[in-house]
Amino acid sequence: MSNSPIITAFIYGIISACSMPLGSITALLWNPVSKTIAFLTAFGSGALLAALVIDLVGSATERGHIIELVIGSIIGSLFFSFVNKLVNDSGGFLRKPSTTLSHFTQKEARRFQQRVDGLKRIDLFYDANRSLRQKLANSLLVTHYPKGTTIYRQDDPSETLYIIKKGKVTLLDPQANFEPLKYLQENDVFGQFSFLTASPHKTIAQTTEDTEIDILPRPDFEKLLPTSPYLCQQMEQFWQSENLHNYLEKRQGLEQNKIKSWVSKATEIMYREGTILPAVKVEDHEEEFLQIARQIMRFPVFRYLYHHELLEIAQRLTYHHYKDGYVFFQPEEISDRLFIIDQGEVEIIYPHHLQKPPVLLKPQDTVGELSFVTGANHTVSAVALTDVQGWVLRKRDFDEMLQQSKNLDESIKKFLEQPKLQDYLLKQQNFTSSEAGQWIQKACQSMNAGHLIPSAITMSNTVAQHKDAPMAIWLGLLMDGIPEALTIGAHIITAPLSPALLAGLFISNYPEALSSSHGMKAQGFSIKKILMMWSSIMVITGILAAIGSVIFANVPDNLVSLVGSMAAGAMLTVISETMLPEAYAKGGSIVGISTVLGFLSIIVINTWGN
Repeated sequence: MSNSPIITAFIYGIISACSMPLGSITALLWNPVSKTIAFLTAFGSGALLAALVIDLVGSATERGHIIELVIGSIIGSLFFSFVNKLVNDSGGFLRKPSTTLSHFTQKEARRFQQRVDGLKRIDLFYDANRSLRQKLANSLLVTHYPKGTTIYRQDDPSETLYIIKKGKVTLLDPQANFEPLKYLQENDVFGQFSFLTASPHKTIAQTTEDTEIDILPRPDFEKLLPTSPYLCQQMEQFWQSENLHNYLEKRQGLEQNKIKSWVSKATEIMYREGTILPAVKVEDHEEEFLQIARQIMRFPVFRYLYHHELLEIAQRLTYHHYKDGYVFFQPEEISDRLFIIDQGEVEIIYPHHLQKPPVLLKPQDTVGELSFVTGANHTVSAVALTDVQGWVLRKRDFDEMLQQSKNLDESIKKFLEQPKLQDYLLKQQNFTSSEAGQWIQKACQSMNAGHLIPSAITMSNTVAQHKDAPMAIWLGLLMDGIPEALTIGAHIITAPLSPALLAGLFISNYPEALSSSHGMKAQGFSIKKILMMWSSIMVITGILAAIGSVIFANVPDNLVSLVGSMAAGAMLTVISETMLPEAYAKGGSIVGISTVLGFLSIIVINTWGN
């Protein structure tokens, strides 16, 4: 080895980081299961942790530089967190699953505070104390609707209250030839009359631009009624208001005597049971569905369900009547509901493939099942050839049941593996064969982990929203490596580099590159770009190590300890914020033993090295 500390530092920097391109190459040739990646990541975390304790923390304490250790570690951690946030906000969070999870978690925390304050704009919650508003805000779910989306239709169940955060919504009036009834924008609330009376919607809500909405599910709202006299009093006053009575009479078709009777019963039940009695029940035809559920051939996922599971589905269905010529959906519309024909006929038309003959659907057929399951936009038109009657299953109800029923989960997995679904992705959604296979694999993996089926549109939109993501990801990866590179350079000056530190860095970099390369590959990064990213990081790590040897050539030992402690603080933050959370998310309890094994491996290497 050359006596030049600059060259020595450069070579050691290259050695510590050469496991990065090695890990990326491995990711391109090998597709390990999640638990394997979790084991390697946790092993690398344990190895790096031991190296930091032995070399950086240990050397500072041996020299009596305790103040430098404390101050440096805190500065390193704070600086890393600050720069990490800047990079992540530019799209760098996409570099690995753990940073992606952390980014969205922090974003959600900020949104939560905005929700708590925003609830004061709703009359019902205006005088509510902060504790109650926090409970309500905790129940809000954020939803995104592209321009032209129908949020709900006439006679849909009113299970949620809607609060617009961004965008615009138009309410259409079926009683006035579907003319606009009201134009809504940011901070406006809609659906409250039907929500607070548990009655079906009597308007149609459509977005006129890309819109973000907070929704409050009724079950979560009802859970608060038994513990909140304030809410019960507000509800009672609302039910007795003239506006509510006019709504029930004009929109729901109730006579005044029935309205007064409902208010009396609803108030009694609310105080006694903490639930809202429906003023008008939603039409469902449960028994008729149960009789034909196992005969549905185009979407045979109900065939092997137990009776109580079919009953759960039947209770979430709504029954609708459609006139001849009714358009169920058209190309580019979001698929948010599945139609099941009970009576009548529906024709499927292929506007983009006019040479393809229309498909005629009859009773016991489903309409839109492929786009419904994949979460893709419709690519065909569905039109009623006759008067049609049938059931509607909404996407959010389907997703909830999918997580609750193992049998339904298994049935959907079998449906995903059918050739017709891959053919649909290839011919209708213009996926490549590789993309179709990857989506099906991801969908099954997500379901195995207890998560929802991923939408191909959502996944692609995440990347599209961050056009500078490749550069941000590269900067994020570089940022993760800067502390270790400067530490190598600083330690070359004061003493021979510890084998424990070199081994710890090498071992920890490998699973990080392996995991991140899988993530970048899934985001559509080319093999060439991934290899260039990691190879450049390796070279820059060597250069920074050499620069560190120059910068710290003539500085006091306590300053070297300060720099080493800053690096230790930064790397400990990396371990706690990214490496271990990612490992646990993928491997669960395997993380404990693998972290211990990684820690012990560095202890053994350090013992042999001495």
